[in-house]
Amino acid sequence: MNLSKLFEAQRKLDEHIEREHPRQHGEDRLVKKILALMVELGELANEWRGFKFWSNDQEPRTRHVEPDIEHFDKTREARWKESNPLLEEYVDCLHFILSIGLEMETEKEWGHSFKIGNSLISQFHALFSELSSLFYHNQMYNYQRAFDLLIGLGEMLGFTWEQIEEEYCRKNQINHQRQNQGY
Repeated sequence: MNLSKLFEAQRKLDEHIEREHPRQHGEDRLVKKILALMVELGELANEWRGFKFWSNDQEPRTRHVEPDIEHFDKTREARWKESNPLLEEYVDCLHFILSIGLEMETEKEWGHSFKIGNSLISQFHALFSELSSLFYHNQMYNYQRAFDLLIGLGEMLGFTWEQIEEEYCRKNQINHQRQNQGY
């Protein structure tokens, strides 16, 4: 797990975003980033689906296939793009936890997996709770624990660090492109 590489990539993205969307006087980006992470965590839970007791379909969304329009436009040859929505949402969470760390001026090698038992529902609850504590108390302990809970959640979802890092880099490029295109 090479978090320093990811922190550096996130720093460059955050700087790019700051150039495209300058901070307003008195704006507290930290609280916005914490809320954004909570929203992404909700989207991750939605792709996981394991809490949806009212549904017969509780299987995680790990495979999405769609036409590769960009390739078709260039070659007039049909191709398909495959993605893992669950992993994509997890990596969106990772982007924000790294960005929060940069906002709090820390880049320590947290990343120690912490799990609340074997229940993904408990893990999601603990992470939401820790993010709420981070919002209210702004303590490094809350950040560290949230980071560790997120790493544990990724493991519980079955992701390898190689998968996470590869998807992070892919999504980071997309986020830079979005900023270049006026997102």
